[in-house]
Amino acid sequence: MHTVGWKFALLPVLALAPALAAQTASAPAAPAAPASTASGVKVDRQESFTVVGLTVRTNNAQEANGQGKIPALWERALQENALDQIPNRVSDGWVVVYSGYSSDNTGDYDYTLGVGVSSVGKLPEGFVARTVQAGRYAVLSSEQGPPQQVIPALWQRIAAMTPQELGGTRAYQTDFETYPPITDSASMQMQAHVGLK
Repeated sequence: MHTVGWKFALLPVLALAPALAAQTASAPAAPAAPASTASGVKVDRQESFTVVGLTVRTNNAQEANGQGKIPALWERALQENALDQIPNRVSDGWVVVYSGYSSDNTGDYDYTLGVGVSSVGKLPEGFVARTVQAGRYAVLSSEQGPPQQVIPALWQRIAAMTPQELGGTRAYQTDFETYPPITDSASMQMQAHVGLK
């Protein structure tokens, strides 16, 4: 596992990402016949998969005004190495799933921080399983660099995009983010996968 110090530096940045998206959009995939929009966004067909992790119910307004639950969720996962106890992991990277939308990017949603799994057996106490729905997803990669710069920049870009630039209208079913194993906190990159109708 990596040193804990850099992980805590990520907490404020990770808490801001959904709030930045609330200004116009929100967060979310990968394989099969990719297409690109005029704006260069890749649109892929994603197969369904399962993530097991820790979850909170929140909304972008709460996260933006300092009343958010996401920083404490990340802190728990990082301090306790909580995600390491999840069985049947399929990779070392982390996945954030946005699901259970009450409406659009202005309503409540479930935010689940976890890992992809090959199967769900008996879950550790306090953990949930979330299924990322199959379908079309716009895939946007952040630049590589300091997380406090690249993550907000990606969410600001998503928030400013029209459905034509994004490759379709947001579905608000499931969206997800993928984080490869982070070995250098000064040079991080992540992907947002935005579910489309």
